[in-house]
Amino acid sequence: TQERRRRRRTPKNRLVHCFAEIKADGYSATASFDPRLTEAAAKAVAKAGVAPEQLTWISFSLGALVDIKRRMPKHAAYLVAYVQTAEQAWALAQRALQSGLDGIDINADTSVVTKELVDWLHARGQRMAVWAFRAPAANDVKEVWEHMERCGVDFFTSNLPPALDSH
Repeated sequence: TQERRRRRRTPKNRLVHCFAEIKADGYSATASFDPRLTEAAAKAVAKAGVAPEQLTWISFSLGALVDIKRRMPKHAAYLVAYVQTAEQAWALAQRALQSGLDGIDINADTSVVTKELVDWLHARGQRMAVWAFRAPAANDVKEVWEHMERCGVDFFTSNLPPALDSH
């Protein structure tokens, strides 16, 4: 039957991926965090058997990410920031690399995200994620998505903008 064929095409163990944010006291790389939080998060993920391919840690707190990366070295960890200039984006990328993290996750701004930055990260085994904020968001539109794709961005977090609702 049609239903049986549809089920056959759907993989039994479809990979689901989660970006889990570790909250800290503020929105800067120097924000403090409670190490009991990273310890509890690591224990919960290990107990549940969540594979590294299924979960990426993100945080505005460099300390929290370094701590969770130490506890769970196979899981990716991306430093999150709101940046306003290309120089800030480059500095963040260098900081994440020097700290042993796996990439950065910044606001989707076409004046900040460049192909050169994404290529630099990729050449070092790093990933680039971007995000839209607020809903509706001025940076959650087709032109921005296309720019990010041309630059080679790995992940785009969207608020499911109204333009998609009609399709």
